[in-house]
Order: sequence, then structure tokens, then C-alpha cells
Amino acid sequence: MQPANRTVTSCSPRGISRVEVLVAVVVVAVLAAVAIPAVLKVRSMARSSTCRENLRGLMAAMHSYHDVHGTLPPAAIWSTANSASVALRESKRVDRITHQNWVQLLLPHMGREDLAGRFDPSLPIGAEANRAGRMTAFSAMTCPEDTFNRPDNMYAFRLSEYEEPRQFARGNYAINGGTQHSSGARPNTKSSMGEVTRVVTTGDPPGFQMWGNGIAGINRSFSFDDFTNGQSTLVALEELRAGVHPLDPRGVWALGQIGGSITWAHGVQGDASQPNIPFYRSDDVLGCGDVHQAVGSVELERLGMPCCHYVDQNGQAAARSMHTGGVHVAFVDGSIRFISDRIDPGLWHVMHSRETPPGVLSKDFEEVHAVENFPDAGPASPDGAAADGPDEFENSLGMRFVRLPAGTFVMGMPDLGNSVDPPPECPAHEVRISRPFYLATTEVTRGQYEEVMSPGEGKDVQEAEQSLPVVDVTWNDAQEFCRRLSDLEEEKRAGRSYRLPTEAEWEYACRSGSSEPYEWHSQRRPDDNSGEAAGITPPLPLTPVGTYPANPFGLHDMRGNAWEWCSDWFDRDYYSRSCTTDPQGPVHGYLKVVRGGDWRFVGETCRHDYVMMPPWKSNPMVGFRVVCVCSTGPAAVARSQ
Repeated sequence: MQPANRTVTSCSPRGISRVEVLVAVVVVAVLAAVAIPAVLKVRSMARSSTCRENLRGLMAAMHSYHDVHGTLPPAAIWSTANSASVALRESKRVDRITHQNWVQLLLPHMGREDLAGRFDPSLPIGAEANRAGRMTAFSAMTCPEDTFNRPDNMYAFRLSEYEEPRQFARGNYAINGGTQHSSGARPNTKSSMGEVTRVVTTGDPPGFQMWGNGIAGINRSFSFDDFTNGQSTLVALEELRAGVHPLDPRGVWALGQIGGSITWAHGVQGDASQPNIPFYRSDDVLGCGDVHQAVGSVELERLGMPCCHYVDQNGQAAARSMHTGGVHVAFVDGSIRFISDRIDPGLWHVMHSRETPPGVLSKDFEEVHAVENFPDAGPASPDGAAADGPDEFENSLGMRFVRLPAGTFVMGMPDLGNSVDPPPECPAHEVRISRPFYLATTEVTRGQYEEVMSPGEGKDVQEAEQSLPVVDVTWNDAQEFCRRLSDLEEEKRAGRSYRLPTEAEWEYACRSGSSEPYEWHSQRRPDDNSGEAAGITPPLPLTPVGTYPANPFGLHDMRGNAWEWCSDWFDRDYYSRSCTTDPQGPVHGYLKVVRGGDWRFVGETCRHDYVMMPPWKSNPMVGFRVVCVCSTGPAAVARSQ
């Protein structure tokens, strides 16, 4: 019998189709697209964590140092021994004047006695004996996020192409030298400079000290007892990027120089008022012109490492990192926070100051430091009648006031002849002063101030100085003067009270209501008898109020003599969002507006808000004038005549 027919099916393997291959490739690509960013993010988080841990370790060493010495270390130790002058700030021989810095002083407190032993502190950092130490890569000073902190990118210091460069390993952390003005010059009528750098030199024996509002200075140390700010809100250390080229002196762990291991002058008094500031002139460092030639100006900005090409000394350096959107900061208490690049500049300024009063920053600090803009206070509510009052009058102290008319003007109009547009966050804008007001024709004098603040006491001001403008008074002092003047019986009977002018009122008065640009000259002309001084070289001395001619509104010294407090809180970009009618400034802030010229920047179109100051600080060139409010109407003013 024949077997039944069967169908036999082949089991040989079938080829993979093109469609299946394409599907597999797409699946792999999708998985990679999802996974790679996740992996990169994890790696970035790990690098960021390392940065924070390094800062935490450095702060532990700072506290150990304080326990032993009773102070924190100085930012750096500079010596006059190898310099022909005690003006070390101007010296370009940083290899000769610089000895130790704060990092080297911390090494024994970090368990790195071996590395400390590679330095001879009696010799300059550029000495051959210190070569091994300064070229040693130091992991505790390295943030792995910074791709320029590597052995093939050491800082190469040399003054000429004929000498062998002195090389330095890179570093990523800096001590807070402060946010004050970078210049060590004395304030004057040309420039009050806000919070100033203090420089002390001696000739016999030769000595040098320099410090600002930070936690450490050059040859100057501070203790926890010196910090009024509170340890949880005062910056101690912060991130600093390594230079992007061997000629770039920024980010050098063993070099006690501004920009090397010290942040300095990166508050509102300079053009580096925030972390990772992108402004093309924001860092002032030695050899920046050479760095521009080697790297290219456009490339420096693209890399986020701008510096001022015509400055050739270490004078200003901002906190910088390669993290996205901000920098890590260590506070004195050891806490570490990530601070946004968009932090309010005023807050950034005062959280670096050891002199910020208690309580200013402690309340809700975690929420406050995330605020980018404080709300606009809006237009003023009516505070008195001047519409039908006399054109001018004197109060019980003999202070003379003139009635300024209501009007509209362009606020923030740049001076005539500026070749650069104003910063975009500070545009010229129309402002309406909706009602007349009375403004003092002169600044408050020393005699008037003493009469109100120290009545019945012996005169501390010499007769010859009675009519000079009062200066070196805080905004708080000016407010108290207004309160006490308002409380005088003669003033209460006349229905008068007093306040500081708003910034808009002040500029309106300075311009005499004009919207035309002011013809400003940086150099004083031989025939100039106007008394104008703001931004003009050479500066003038303080003079008795009313010495020089009044402006068309009948006001003296609006562009000269003392600089003047206004009532407003300062906010860097307030001009771009302020109300049009009677603006009062932001509802909150940390610095107060100081004015001395017809527009905020006084001549040069730049980013220096150098006269703005905290309300608790004074300056030997800053005074004030007052607005008189006639709360019971013009009849009260008439009765006082």
C-alpha cells in the first residue's frame, strides 16, 4: 500500500526585510534620542553635585581656619618687597607682588599639608621655588562642568614674548571680595562711586591694604563678628570659570588676584552686576586685549567669557560657571545654593556685603532670591496742593522752595553726542508729572541738618561750613530728617510736611521739564561757570549751596555739588516697565536711587549704575534736597509768609 500524500513545509530561515531593518533603526534612534539627553543630564547633575561638594569642603576648611586664627583668611597676601611702589593695585607684575592666597592658607585645614609644602610663602608666587605648587592641579578647586579647566590650558603669565611664561593650574572657586566700585580713588563731585574700595598705603614701613564690602580683602582679614548680614545670607565663596586661553588670567586657584581666585566689584557700581553677565566689557583683567587678539571678541562673547579689551589690570571679575542658568554659591554658614543669572541685581549686590543690616535678607530668603523683578509701585496718590500756591516761599528754617509746574517730559534721554545706544533695559520713556509740587531750591545744608537733627545742642559744624551741602548721610538719615522737619511745631501749624523727591520728579526738575538731550562735555571748558560737575573732569570742590546760577526752574546745583538721594527703590530694568504718570519706583528693593545728572548714566552710555547705594550706607559726596507737601492746601502756605 502506498503511503498517503503529505505536504512538507520548509524550515529554512527567511531573510530580514528592509522594512524591518528601518523599523529597528528608527526604534534605536528614538531610544537614543530619549536616552542620550537623559544620560547627559545625569552626568551634568553629577558634575554639579561635585561642584557643590567641593564648595562644602572649602567652607568646612574656612570654619576650621576661623576656629584656629579667629578670622577668615585674607583673599590674598601681596608684598611691597619686590615693587618700586606701594601702589600695588596698578602693578602688572602680579608674579612678584603676590604671595599666598586664601586657598593656600586653607590647605592644612583640608588635609593637604603635602601640597602646602610645595609653596614657600616668603617668596613671590612666580618664584621658581613655587613652580611645582602653582602648577599642581587641585581637584578640590575643580568643577568638572568647566571644560577649560584642564592641564593643557594652564594660565601662562609673562610680560614679553622673550621670557619664559610662569604657568598656573586652573581653579573654579573664588572668595567674595565684594560688590563695591572697583576704583580705589576717593569720591568727588565728578563721581560719588557709591560703595567704594578702600585702599590704605604706608611709606615707612611700606605697606598696602585693599578691601571692599566682601568677606576678605588684600592683606585684610575679617571675623564672623564683622558680619552684620547673618551667616546664612552672606556669600563667602562662589564659582569662577577658568580662562578660555592660556593668556586669560581668570580661574587660577593658587593666584591671589582679582579674577584668579577672587570675585571683585561685580555689583551695580560696575558693568558686571549679575552672575554670568554677558556684557562685552564686564570683566576687567590683566591682558584682556591679548586675549581678544588670540581668541576673538565675538568668540569670547559666544563662550560667555567677555572682558574689557582696553583694561590691562585685574580690577573686576564676576562669578561665572558653565552650568545652565546660574552659579553655585556658598554662604558663610556653609549652605550651598544655586543662584539664577536673573537674580535681582540689587539683591545680588547686598548679599555679598558683610555690612548689610540684620533682618534685611533673613526673611523668606529662599523665595526672595528667586525674584527677578519687584512689582511697580504705580502712580503716586495726591499728597498735597500746590496748584494755587505762591511761586516760592521760605519755611521756618529759611529753606527756600519753588513751585514746579505739572508737565510731561522724556525721562532717560541720553546726553547729546553719545555714540552708543542706551542699554535696552533702560529706555528713554515719556513720563507725566500730573500736578505741581514744591522743591527746595538748594540741597539741605549742614547747618539746616544740624538744626533739625540736633536741636539745642552745641554746634558741631563750623560757621564756614554751615552753608555747605550736608553729605555722608544715609537714605535712612535723610528720611529721618524729613520726619523731624515735618514734626516741628512751626511746620505743623503751617500744614507742611516733607519727603524726598521721586527719581522722576528729580530728573524733571533737573531738566527743567525739557525733553531735549543735554549737551554734556566730559572735560570742563575754561569758560564754564555753571558749577556742573557730574561726570566732568576735573572735579569741583563742594561749595556753599546757591553759589552757582540756578536752572530755568530756579533750582541750584542739580548737576553739581553733592549727589542726591531720591525716594525710589532701584531696579535695573525699571524704566522698561514703569507707569507713565508719577512713577514711584518698584514696591520693594535693596538699593536706593542716587542722582546727580540729567540722566542716570551721567554722560557715557554704559551699564554703570555707580551712584546707587543701599539705604543704610553713606558717602562723602551724597546729600539730598526735599519736597514740601502742603497738606492743608495753599492757604497754609500763604499763612506762613
